[in-house]
Amino acid sequence: MPVNVWNEPNFWLSCITLSGKVKPLKILEALERENIESRPIWKPMHMQPFYRNYDFLGSGVSQKIFEHGLCLPSDTKMTDDDLNRVCEIIKGVWR
Repeated sequence: MPVNVWNEPNFWLSCITLSGKVKPLKILEALERENIESRPIWKPMHMQPFYRNYDFLGSGVSQKIFEHGLCLPSDTKMTDDDLNRVCEIIKGVWR
């Protein structure tokens, strides 16, 4: 997202979506092995049990993001070293 003169982002949440053979669970597990927390992207309302039988308007975008996305570690206190460590672990999933 662009940073404007009238706002200051807090970068509280960073997410990725994946395509190809690497699935979000593989990255989540690789980070978890290093004691780094990540989490799946929020499950869309229409996929949650309570709302399953209700009408839903949409084109499947939220479901696709849920299935292929992952919330990455993010914190206002993350250092460049922390960020580089997370990036190296994630890149290692493809090696």
